[in-house]
Amino acid sequence: MVKVLQQYLDVCQRAQQRWMAAQADYLRHFYPRAVADVPFNPQQISQRLEDTLQSGAAMMQVSADINHELLVLGERWVGSQQKQWLQYLDKTPRALAPCFMPLDAGLSGCMIASRASRQIHHFASTQLSTAPLNAVRGAQRVYRRSMK
Repeated sequence: MVKVLQQYLDVCQRAQQRWMAAQADYLRHFYPRAVADVPFNPQQISQRLEDTLQSGAAMMQVSADINHELLVLGERWVGSQQKQWLQYLDKTPRALAPCFMPLDAGLSGCMIASRASRQIHHFASTQLSTAPLNAVRGAQRVYRRSMK
């Protein structure tokens, strides 16, 4: 349990550092430019929009990565609990095994569901964090083609 708590603390510390870096990047791209003069060049507008969207996507990705690491940590904890449970089962009399079978099946099901939900979550979050950026890039391509 001490190892799990130390890993949790490490994940939280890394998450805080990444979150602060992503926020600083976002503010560096967004805030000074919002105060500056308004760009009239379509290329400048496009670049500012791109930079801000990339920073926003990075913030969403940091959030998704933090969630992913916490899911992995939870999965490890459940796995260690399952190992301890199996060690305990080896020491119990065989006559009691049918009584403990539902708990053993529940822990196995929990591990399977945890892995599946973690993988689905990671795929969805990585794809969704770049969706606005891809949409703007697509719109820019269409705009450039129409200007030719």
